[in-house]
Amino acid sequence: MTDIVLGMGEVGETLFDLLVERNFECVGIDLEESKCKNYSENTVIKNPEYLHVCIPGELTEFVNITVNWVDKIEGLKGVLVHSTVKPGTTKNIQTKTTVPILFSPVRGVHRRFLDDIKKYTKFISSDHKQIDPKIKSDVEKRFEKIDWMSTTKTAELAKILVDTTYYGWLINYAQITKMICDKEGVDFDEMWKFADEIHANLGNRPKMYPGIIGGHCVIPNLSLVEYENLDIVKKVNELFEKSKN
Repeated sequence: MTDIVLGMGEVGETLFDLLVERNFECVGIDLEESKCKNYSENTVIKNPEYLHVCIPGELTEFVNITVNWVDKIEGLKGVLVHSTVKPGTTKNIQTKTTVPILFSPVRGVHRRFLDDIKKYTKFISSDHKQIDPKIKSDVEKRFEKIDWMSTTKTAELAKILVDTTYYGWLINYAQITKMICDKEGVDFDEMWKFADEIHANLGNRPKMYPGIIGGHCVIPNLSLVEYENLDIVKKVNELFEKSKN
């Protein structure tokens, strides 16, 4: 049986390596031929079992691309969407195919992605009330530590609101306090020592590094949720970046 990883960027390549390490036959597919693994344009995928979607979630044609590949690969047992997507995307895909569509966002820092994916519980979701026990068993074999969420939208929002945006929000506060410290001529690190013991005892005063938020997760993911107040994360980041110039 063969697993197919669609999109061989950081997420896809890491998932490919994880599955191979756990003795699953895999092929990796990407627009860039050099990134493909065990696959070329004329490759016939033997005994396809699961499709892992890892293409950028912000793509306008994300749903159509995914559905086209689902239709192209005959015999799939299921599809796991690992990309960070706009809430409702997974359910939309499911309306276009009878193949079970699951959503399972990734977690981890990119420079140690493989170790983090192994460490963290893999949250998985479906909009089907009854999931085939065989699919559940197959998923557990691949990711070992799993937890099921009740709907795909719950998991889609969890990735954006509880992971990347919340992280950005915490950095925002560090940015704001750093700008105030600079204005008042106060040492940022000395001031934040005041929170050390509180955080050690209560765990609710984390000190974050006030750097500029870059990368392709925190800021880009804000646009996936239609809630304008979240733009404050981007605005504070821009204000902080301007203060450094």
